[in-house]
Order: sequence, then structure tokens, then C-alpha cells
Amino acid sequence: EGGEVSIDAEIINGMVQIAISDNGIGIPKDKQEDIFLSFEQADASIEREYGGTGLGLAITISLVELHGGKIWVESEVGKGSTFYFTVPKTDEKPLIKSHPDERIKTVEVGNEPLEERSPKRKMDINSINDNREQKTRLSNGNEKHTENFKGLKILAVDDESINLQVIRNHLTLAGIEVYSVNSGFEAIDKINIFQPDIVLLDIMMPKMNGYEVCSKLRENYPLNTLPIIMLTAKNQVSDLVEGLAVGANDYITKPFSKNELLARINTHYELSKISIATGKFVPSEFLRILGKKSIVGIKLGDQIQRKMTILFSDIRSFTSLSENMSPGETFNFLNAYLEKIGPVIRQNNGFIDKYIGDAIMAIFPNSPEDAIKAAISIKDKLDEFNNFLMEEGKAKIEIGIGIHIGSLMLGTIGEQERMEGTVISDAVNLTSRIESLTKVFGARSIISEEALYFIDDPTKYSYRFLERVKVKGKENSIAIFEIIDAESDEIKERKKRSMTDYDTGLNYYYCKKFSDAVKCFEDILKYNPQDKAASIYLERCLYFRKYGIIPEWDGVETM
Repeated sequence: EGGEVSIDAEIINGMVQIAISDNGIGIPKDKQEDIFLSFEQADASIEREYGGTGLGLAITISLVELHGGKIWVESEVGKGSTFYFTVPKTDEKPLIKSHPDERIKTVEVGNEPLEERSPKRKMDINSINDNREQKTRLSNGNEKHTENFKGLKILAVDDESINLQVIRNHLTLAGIEVYSVNSGFEAIDKINIFQPDIVLLDIMMPKMNGYEVCSKLRENYPLNTLPIIMLTAKNQVSDLVEGLAVGANDYITKPFSKNELLARINTHYELSKISIATGKFVPSEFLRILGKKSIVGIKLGDQIQRKMTILFSDIRSFTSLSENMSPGETFNFLNAYLEKIGPVIRQNNGFIDKYIGDAIMAIFPNSPEDAIKAAISIKDKLDEFNNFLMEEGKAKIEIGIGIHIGSLMLGTIGEQERMEGTVISDAVNLTSRIESLTKVFGARSIISEEALYFIDDPTKYSYRFLERVKVKGKENSIAIFEIIDAESDEIKERKKRSMTDYDTGLNYYYCKKFSDAVKCFEDILKYNPQDKAASIYLERCLYFRKYGIIPEWDGVETM
């Protein structure tokens, strides 16, 4: 990390001896001979602090010996190293003169021009034709690869910049977009930004080796959606097994051929595209909950019971809307709408279980709060979609969202030749009915009391009690609440400002003080005529004040 490198030269017995000294980490005595071998390093551990391929000294010793010299090292651990090499001394001076072809310079050493020892520059006509054919084959190959790899993005991870340049040269010619980083830490930090289709990963890197990087990436990226190909000089079977054990898809030893690399990339790219396409029909979250690594492991009858949150969303009056659209326009309309809503579900840790025409049924495995956040975010996306519709001269749409939590049976249903993933539970039916009440109360989003109970801090959100309802066929009633934060900005502000009157009116209502309640709800409607919940309660209060209530009245409405 600090210090110096010095270079000295002296003539000894007709040889020029060069000495290169440093005051670095030094080399152990038992490694001082090994480091001159190909792919050998003083520190060959996968977490070594300093990089290198193990080829530099192997090439150097060959060059020195070809000149008739020799090379050796003197070193002490912790103090530094001195490398010595010798080359013959000559008294002749190099002569540089112009070549008839001005683009070429000839260097004469002694009386032997360097050019005379070089291959002839002229080719016969057959060589030229062969060369043209070879270029045509390469061009066609590149065009084929370019078509196969169109849109493919690869993250190359290696601590050696030369290795990264070689990879870039190979892959960019094939039409692949390459993003390269020099360390495992940088790969993990940048992977979400670059979002590659494949990772090429070196194993022997300082501070964080390739095995650790691969294992870390597999925490968030499944083996079937992000292929990881390890590139390394370590070629033992045990190294290969360890790489596959931590989640690598493939293993290529250095040095490798370009065609082999491209062929393996092509195979894994095609497999990952198939897997990703399959995931559009069977969500990866569905497989994860069932404890399956991929769809291949799914069997008919696989199931698990677990408490999860359901979000049910529906476009209001869609049947009427679709009557004015052709089948093609209907599909385009729905797909444009779902393109806005789908990502919001995933961004809030949910997954879409199924589309039912214009309706969405989504599952949130972790917390009902994820579903609330999704409902609030959908508000903004709906506004964007409505702005688009208005620009097209079409009417705006409204949606309803119901949220409930319950014990769900998630699994596969069907028969051996045709099956699908599904969720079965009374909670699913109840969520659908809660969503239908959004039309009654003029609310965009309604959540059950059970779901609200599981939120750590409900005070972070604006919501209000609507009423206690009973589903036919069920003994127990449930309380439902409107999520005010999911409304448009104007309606949200009006409902927030009338909260005190609303709560006071509800208190009078359930205490059977209907005249006092009437006053509260009338005041609300003067300020916010669109408040359907206040309008419903006003109508009931006027009715009960005029006709009275039945003796067993408990304020619970039957759905």
C-alpha cells in the first residue's frame, strides 16, 4: 500500500544484469521457485489480497532464456523482493532507417535487418481468397450471434482488467452489452442498477472471492432466472463442485475459447428466457411458498396452509365500458391498465395469483401493511392511467379494492395433464365481497378489522370505520374500514377534515341518538356532498327516527 520500486543495472561478465527491488510483502522461500511456473502464485488462495493470473513470470522467464540469460529472485517475507535477470551485452548500436513503404520502419540489429526475419508481407491470390472467405465466415457468425444475443446484458466480474478487456472484446463483437466490475463487493452493489441477464464470475479475487459472491447473489436471484458462469484458472473437480454447490450454473476454466464461451452463454440465456417466461404464468413467490426451486418440481396436489393477506381489485362498471369496445380494444385497454397496476403489487412484496377478467387477485405473504401500501400506490398509477384515457378522449375509470387476511390453502388443482396454481379459502370469498362494498360506500379501498389489527402502527395511515357487517352463512360479523389515503388528493383532504364530525355522528348512531347523528352527517354533506358513507348513515338515521328500530337491533348489517 506504500513504498517504492527501484531499478538498477550493471555489467557482469559480459552480461547486463537488471535488478528490480521493492519493499513490499515479500515471498516465502518455499514459493520462490513455484512462482515462475504457469498459473502459480505465492498466494494462490481464492481470497488473496493482490491479483494476477500467474502467467507474468512464466512469460518473463521464457523471454529471458530465449535471449540466453537467466532470472532469479531474492526475497524476505515482510521486507520485500529483488528480481534479477541477465541479457547479453552488445556493442552494436541499433540503426533505424526508412522503409520504401513509409508505413513500415525497419530496425537493424548488427547487420541483420529485423524485417528479413519477419514473415513475408505479400500473399498469393489463393491466400487472399482464403482470407476473404474466413472474414465472411466470421462476419456471418457474428451476425448470427448478434441476432441470438439481441438485448442480452452480461455482468463480468474479475479483478484483472486485462481479463475483463478480453471478455469485452469477445462479447461485444457478438452484440452483447457488457458491464464490468473489478470486485465482488462492486458486483453486489451494482447488480440491481445494471440488471444483467447473465453473470460471468471470476473465483480468485481479493477480499471477497467468487464463491462468496455467488452465494450472496443467490439470496435474491434464483438459479433459473440469473445464470452465473464461473471463469477461473482453478480446474480441480473439487473447485467445480464447490462452485456448483454455492449456486453457479456453469464452470469454464481459463484459458477458454471464444466460441465455447459464446455457446455456453447462448445455452444458459435460452434456458433462463424459458424459465422467466414460465414465471409469468407461475409466479416465483408461489413456488417459494410451496418450497419448490422451479416449476419442474411442482406436482398435482402440492399444497400448503398459511396465513396471508389478500387484495382483490376490480374496475367498476367494466361490463358497460366493454360494450363500446371491440374485442381487440378490450384486450388493449385491460393490458394497458394492468401494466400500470402489476408492478405496484410486486414492488410491495406481493404477487398476482390470477386475473379474472378486469379483476386482480393478489397475495401478500408477509404483512397486511404491504397490501395497504400497494393500495395507496395504486392511486397514483390510476391517476396516470386516467390522464392517458382523457388524452385519448375517453372517460375515466374507478376501481374498488378489498383487503382481508386469513388462513389460505395455496396449492395445485386440476389433473395430471392440466393443472394450475390456486388459492382456496373462505377469506378469498370474503375479500371479494369486501371489494363489492366499495361501490356501496363510494370508497376506493376497504380493509377488514382483522387485517388492520396485524399492522404494527396503524396510526401511520388515515382510515375510518364504515360499519360492522355479517356475511350470509357466517355467524360472526366483521368490521370494515375505509383507507382514506387511497383516495384522490381532493377527496382525501375533504374526508380528513370531516373526521371529527364523522366519528361523533357514528357514536350518536350506535347510541341510538339518531337526531344528534342527523345533524353531524348533514354538516359533513354540506362540506363534502360526495361522501357516500355519510349519506348512507344520514338516510338510516332519518328512517330510524321516523319508524323506530327493531328490539334486537345491534347496528350490524347483513351483506
